[in-house]
Amino acid sequence: MLRAVSIFKSLIFLVITFLSLVSVGAEKFNDLDTDGDTLTAVVTYGDKWLTRKAFDLDETSLALLMDSLYSLSEIPTSVVNDLYFFYELRSKSNRELNLVLDSLFNLDSIPYALINEINLFLNNTEGYHMPPDFMLLPGDDSPYPANALYQSWDTKRPNPYGRTLFIKDSSQTLLLKDDYWSCGFEMPIVGTITSRYGWRDGKNHHGMDIDLEVWDPVKTAFPGMVRYVGYSGGYGRLVVVRHYNGLETYYAHLHRYKVKIGDQVESGDVIGLGGSSGKSTGSHLHFEVRYKGIPFNPEHIISFSDEKLLADTVICYKNKYGYTVIPKGTVFYTIKRGDYLYKIAGEFGISVNKLCYLNGINRNSVLRVGQKLRIKN
Repeated sequence: MLRAVSIFKSLIFLVITFLSLVSVGAEKFNDLDTDGDTLTAVVTYGDKWLTRKAFDLDETSLALLMDSLYSLSEIPTSVVNDLYFFYELRSKSNRELNLVLDSLFNLDSIPYALINEINLFLNNTEGYHMPPDFMLLPGDDSPYPANALYQSWDTKRPNPYGRTLFIKDSSQTLLLKDDYWSCGFEMPIVGTITSRYGWRDGKNHHGMDIDLEVWDPVKTAFPGMVRYVGYSGGYGRLVVVRHYNGLETYYAHLHRYKVKIGDQVESGDVIGLGGSSGKSTGSHLHFEVRYKGIPFNPEHIISFSDEKLLADTVICYKNKYGYTVIPKGTVFYTIKRGDYLYKIAGEFGISVNKLCYLNGINRNSVLRVGQKLRIKN
């Protein structure tokens, strides 16, 4: 009996605390907090809050608070729903929370109390940091994917950019795949690699050639919009898709088109049927990945053997000739005097073949002191 009374008093206290902290308003202000010589400011939107203390309530206290609200004669449904939503969000990563914040501002009725609570939670989360070069492309207001990057939508030419975008560019982080936005990835086709990216027949081969049979369905790798459909020289029948993650992918030597310009596609949607049109000695898919018109090795973001992305996020480092694209979290080793491939491979538990493959070298390549080798993605 005493235990029941104690729980009841706790619930009443939580309800009173909650009701005393909920307020109304719509003007911006800064919630300041001092700690010694440190002054921090939390930007808020109006003076509405869920509890103002929800960010530091433990799971049990937050659950008790929600239960107490359900016990009221008139349940504040919208508040309870927002509180439950915030309860679920607390387990998300900082990146996911920022994605949610952006989406909340796009609602017809903006839930400022919930937004303020999430902002405060992020501010008080240890280690919170949103890198300045992080890209949230799905939030672009343009009807065209990644328009903030390209500032154009040319449907007449496969690559209308030249090097103008590249010259003005800097290094950039790209989010390739994200569950929150349902931005997935699918292999364009599964087959034997017949030719890789790199130097071939006296010129650079800008993509991956994947064996297929005529009429085999070819799928788009990421969600996006079809920018180009047409016959283009050596490419033959070509489809170019611009994706929300900022990349563009090319699907060449097709036999038939299954999409038209302006079609919105999801990862895994069929965009054409395989063939051997254009400059081709046999049926195959020529698959390219480009960023701002500059091609890079698709194997730097996709494991064709495992049929999956190497990482959800990549970093595009601008260099003199293009971009060096590296999956986030890639491990590098700096060569020291006395190192050789077999020694390095043994130290990190990988094969020499794998080490050579990751770095585009062969067993007889000369290693230089200070040179960096990619060890694993």
